[in-house]
Amino acid sequence: MNNEKLTMEINKKQITKIHWLKNTLNLSDEEYGAALESYGVATSKDLTYEQAADLIKKLVRLLPKELRENSSQRRKDAKQKYDELGIRWNEKLREHFATPKQLRMLEAMWMISNRVEHKNEEAFKKFVKRISGKEKLEWLMMSDVRKIKKAIESL
Repeated sequence: MNNEKLTMEINKKQITKIHWLKNTLNLSDEEYGAALESYGVATSKDLTYEQAADLIKKLVRLLPKELRENSSQRRKDAKQKYDELGIRWNEKLREHFATPKQLRMLEAMWMISNRVEHKNEEAFKKFVKRISGKEKLEWLMMSDVRKIKKAIESL
């Protein structure tokens, strides 16, 4: 019988959280690399689930007090952001508007991208307008989501 402890792989939420923390804490590539190296890996994708949870816990401790105290409320708010828009259909264009989940995904991609200099909602909205021509996020169509996602990925 094998007594080796089974380890779970890191999940996408953990990777996203680690990168958000890295960016929020303004960690340099050297600092981030040293943190990963302490776990014997070069990239967050190589961490185990347990290692990722430990790294997240350590990085959260480095956040300013107000960010740590409000993090659970912000997570709750983030999950509900754009929910008031619901699922909508544009009869004239015969296409669905972007869903709340898609809008959150685009915003998260913007905020965790290493190539984005200004990680704030105003800069995100300006970028979306430049790519889609739409003044407001709630006016985005599903076809716009694909264009914006591709634009963020190619920054």
